[in-house]
Amino acid sequence: MNDDFANIRILEETRLQLRKLARERAISLSDIVQEALGEYVYARGDNYHNVIYNIENALNGTGQFVTNADPSGLILFIKSSLRYVHRPEIKYEVRIVQDDRTAVGRFNVVLRSQNIETIRNFAAFTRIWMELERRYLGRAGQLMYRTDTDYFGRHIYWPMAMEPISGQHIGEAISSYIHVFDELLKHHFSPLGDAQTLEQLYLVRLKDGKLII
Repeated sequence: MNDDFANIRILEETRLQLRKLARERAISLSDIVQEALGEYVYARGDNYHNVIYNIENALNGTGQFVTNADPSGLILFIKSSLRYVHRPEIKYEVRIVQDDRTAVGRFNVVLRSQNIETIRNFAAFTRIWMELERRYLGRAGQLMYRTDTDYFGRHIYWPMAMEPISGQHIGEAISSYIHVFDELLKHHFSPLGDAQTLEQLYLVRLKDGKLII
């Protein structure tokens, strides 16, 4: 039986780029090729709308979030309450972007509060979160953020070392990321929410495979 994959030819320029990416992200060349092929197949499949459906399904089962999907099937709005001064509200938003070859979409977080202490604490948390991602996530030079005192925005990247890539797997990866972000944010606002404890919790969740986007 012939194996068509054994006869695949890759241009030398492409080989060099793949090896460079593997070195920059400190992962194997095989993982880089697998990820690139998965992205190609996914981007040309019928998976985009399934992503939002699977995120909503995963989050609704927890009782911690209130979700509302846009009729387009490409945007999901998520609410999470925060037990703190004047009961501020956290609004998450996931946007799937079909024409971006580098990212699945966008993850946005908005704090609804006029309390200055709450806003300062939120801004402090997002700084800690970004530092942890840059230090441990293994996406050196790839992470892109937009932030303000009451806003956090980030690209949603293709899951690392995930096989196969499908709408269900992408949805599960994004919902896990939102769970961990929400968990650590609320811990930050608790009396025990110091930076060292947050780092320990982050590393546990990272080891559990909850932060692969």
